Amino acid sequence: MSHQSGGYFYYRYAYDCPWTDADGQTGIDYTFSSSVYSSAQKNTHEAQSKWFTNTAMPAVQEHIERNFYLKADRNKKGRVYERFNWQYVRKEVFKWCAKLPVHTDGPCKGSPSGQPV
Repeated sequence: MSHQSGGYFYYRYAYDCPWTDADGQTGIDYTFSSSVYSSAQKNTHEAQSKWFTNTAMPAVQEHIERNFYLKADRNKKGRVYERFNWQYVRKEVFKWCAKLPVHTDGPCKGSPSGQPV
């Protein structure tokens, strides 16, 4: 890893949450994914680890609890979703970048992809 200065730490993740319905059938909801980012003064292993542990992880948990479960708990299929567990978080991308990834289409086209933290 190069030790560049200025830029962003960016973490994209998916949340694969198990559920059980009223009939006892089980499944996994693969529908939720998002990302978080922050500006970074420098890109070092230490800075990445610190950002991931102290900034990204708490923000990801809060985002999932606030957004995923709000919708999941209102489902009309009688599904009961297991509560937050880090085992259900799947890392898709974790990187330092000079420029943030942006939406390529839709109403958010050109704006940064993810939530600033």
